[in-house]
Amino acid sequence: MSELTKLRDFFSRILDYKTQILIRVAIIGVVIGCVAVAFRLCTEKVVELLAHVSNSGEHWYPWVFVPLFCATGGLLAGLVTNKVTPDAKGSGIPQVKHVLNSSGANIRLRTIFAKFIGGVAAIASGLSLGREGPTIQISAGIASKLSPILGGKHRKRAIASGAGAGLAAAFNTPIAGVMFVIEELDRNFSSLSLGPAIVASVAAAFTCRMLYGDFFTFHFHCDCPITAITLIAILVLGVVSAIFGTYFQRSVLFSINFYKKYLASVPAWSWGAIAGLITGIVGIWVPQALGGGHTTLEGVLAGAYAWSLIPLIFLAKYLLTVIAYGSGVPGGIFAPALILGALLGSGLGHLLDLMMPSLNIDPASFAFIGMGAFFTAISRAPITSIVMLFELTGNYQLVLPLMFGCIIANISAERLKEGSIYANLLENDGINIREFTTPSYLQRFSIQDAMTRKLDTIEETMTIRELHELFDHSDHTGFPVLDATGKLVGMVTHHDIHEAFDVQLDQDSPVAEIMSTELRLLSMHDNLHAAILKLYEYKIGRLLIVDEHQGNKLVGIITRSDIINFEANQELDY
Repeated sequence: MSELTKLRDFFSRILDYKTQILIRVAIIGVVIGCVAVAFRLCTEKVVELLAHVSNSGEHWYPWVFVPLFCATGGLLAGLVTNKVTPDAKGSGIPQVKHVLNSSGANIRLRTIFAKFIGGVAAIASGLSLGREGPTIQISAGIASKLSPILGGKHRKRAIASGAGAGLAAAFNTPIAGVMFVIEELDRNFSSLSLGPAIVASVAAAFTCRMLYGDFFTFHFHCDCPITAITLIAILVLGVVSAIFGTYFQRSVLFSINFYKKYLASVPAWSWGAIAGLITGIVGIWVPQALGGGHTTLEGVLAGAYAWSLIPLIFLAKYLLTVIAYGSGVPGGIFAPALILGALLGSGLGHLLDLMMPSLNIDPASFAFIGMGAFFTAISRAPITSIVMLFELTGNYQLVLPLMFGCIIANISAERLKEGSIYANLLENDGINIREFTTPSYLQRFSIQDAMTRKLDTIEETMTIRELHELFDHSDHTGFPVLDATGKLVGMVTHHDIHEAFDVQLDQDSPVAEIMSTELRLLSMHDNLHAAILKLYEYKIGRLLIVDEHQGNKLVGIITRSDIINFEANQELDY
């Protein structure tokens, strides 16, 4: 027995299971916080190097170095994604949604490493992508690997809590991390989801603040007086954000399909280099559109850009984000969406200020509202947007207009296009998930999570007399029947024995004469919801589970009691 196992057993004896769960997710949150800080520092240091080198040479130096650097970073990110694991492509949030809403899905260790390395290469080289999506997938992967090591029985809720902790660590927003889990990923408001998600997010955010600094991400303080005109303006901003957000979703999907269709003859690992080269060339003219855009966002909120420059930055950022994401390199659209929303809101604020200078409208306040409205339009997560923006800035004065803008954007976007960008990205990959609520949450769990693998089987040559004696010494009410080669051929129950006695069948006859060959089977890749429905539909007490990839080899059995016990033990699901 390893030292870790001994330590885990010791704590399991002195602590109740709820305390064990909280300690477990707290440890996971601390690890996630450390990894998130490392990911952030790596991207920032490379960006600083890029700025230093591009500004230290001759006047022609940036024209050569910036496109070459961006293309090299995109190439490296593309190689990592395509040669190591395709699961590391894109944002990572759709992949986490898939894991949480499907049976048997998992986040592999290689995906975590590929996402980290590829994400640093892509984001730090200047591609218009954010680090928040990759941080969420990396964190979810860390949780999925650490939870079993620390004694967790299953991974689903640990993955959800880890993803929330990733957002909390990336943005220094622990409350938004919890809301993101509930609103976008797990969609479960029970205490079983809330408690661990809160602990993991707090632990991750606290660790980040200890290692990186305790401060708001953006220093921003202004007010937006609530008048009839400003309410109308915010309503317009919500609708406009929904329109642009919807087209942004469609543009991202179009870009992905464009690469696949029109660049099919070009190796997929080189698509990142193409995106990087375009980014570098555009970035020379509009440097505000490069990278994750933290500095650009600070400038917008501080009112550092003239109104005439904002449309140019918006267009460049929009196009570069679409081009970069379509190439398939690791990187998120979280941060770019916030910047696009801020630019959209700031542009509308400047326009109102020019049209009605007597109102003294501050464009920065509309930039703040635009961030939340645009992100709501693409994510369909208004609560997360509202809470996140408040935590990012600490500005409570604008929460009320922010709420109004986000709700208008959400309602308008739903009328224009169904589903969030993350769900649409999965559907574009041929993955059509259904986001389950509490009554059907068993669809999230695989048959393998609850089935009994240790089976007692009998051979078809066994006599009825021998079977009767076996039933007398067993608690089983039925046995799977195998032929000489080990292939499943039938099922025999107590009821079959009684019928044999009723018709006075020779007790030395083989079991094959009384067994049922009309088998009710499930694949090991089915989910628990399908199992419970079939148990009630067929009015039987058990279902045999086979592996269809091994010629329907019998691998387990599941009963109503197995599913009931699994549900009862979900409090230990961390």
